Amino acid sequence: MAAILLAQVNTWLDAIFILLFFGVIAFVIFHFSVSIPTGRFRKKWREWKWPEHDHTSPALPKVLHAVHLASMIALAVSGLYIRFPFFDGGRTPMRYVHYVAMTIVIINFVWRVWYAFFSKQRDWRRFAITKRDLQSMLGVLKYYGYVSDSKPHVAEFNVMQKMTYILFALLMMAQAFTGLSLLTQPILFGLSPREVLVGWWLGALLGDVAIAGAVMRIIHYIINWLFIILTMIHFYLAVNEDFPIGLDFFGIKKYPREKLAAHGHGHAAASHPVEAE
Repeated sequence: MAAILLAQVNTWLDAIFILLFFGVIAFVIFHFSVSIPTGRFRKKWREWKWPEHDHTSPALPKVLHAVHLASMIALAVSGLYIRFPFFDGGRTPMRYVHYVAMTIVIINFVWRVWYAFFSKQRDWRRFAITKRDLQSMLGVLKYYGYVSDSKPHVAEFNVMQKMTYILFALLMMAQAFTGLSLLTQPILFGLSPREVLVGWWLGALLGDVAIAGAVMRIIHYIINWLFIILTMIHFYLAVNEDFPIGLDFFGIKKYPREKLAAHGHGHAAASHPVEAE
């Protein structure tokens, strides 16, 4: 009975997230189209007037971000294949791809956390949400909603960016936990990761370790879709709001040193109103 209910949940999740996926694509297209009559498209893409920055990111965060992005794409594709095998004979290879990419993501994430809090270049304060950030939230929402042409910046990242990055970190930890909870091979003293992580408490609550694993699989699948959708939005905003610094971040085109602001907190130009056509 429980297996039938879980299968029904998976079917409903498929329908919900596929509709949400295409809904987000439609919204992104609509949001970008609004930038044309408001003048933002002309200002950025034709006049090439983008937000100013007072520095560019060091090399290590760029490398870690690139490795993370590539591994997350591999995880998303292999995970969706495991759920929707769109060619024959790929389940076993895709599982290995998933496991390898999962290991890289976990190591990469731990390294980035260490860099943020314990390295000489620790940068965790760049992502900390302050009182001033919270006070600027309404202004940031008005800017993204085309209600206002002025985007307040009280730090290098605006409050919505900081919230998104923190959410990504929390989802990453949850995804790692649920993903490891799916492994049933005995690893530690004859126990599997599933038994160690969820078997003793969730398995006891639900009456079966296998059902606990199935619940973890559903949560893992939900987070997988959340990553896909949030990454789409993140990529769109990064390109449409700050394309030149994005090129520098991915090592495609170096941000001109002469365009670095002599002072300020980054995004200096973004705090000025955008002229309408």
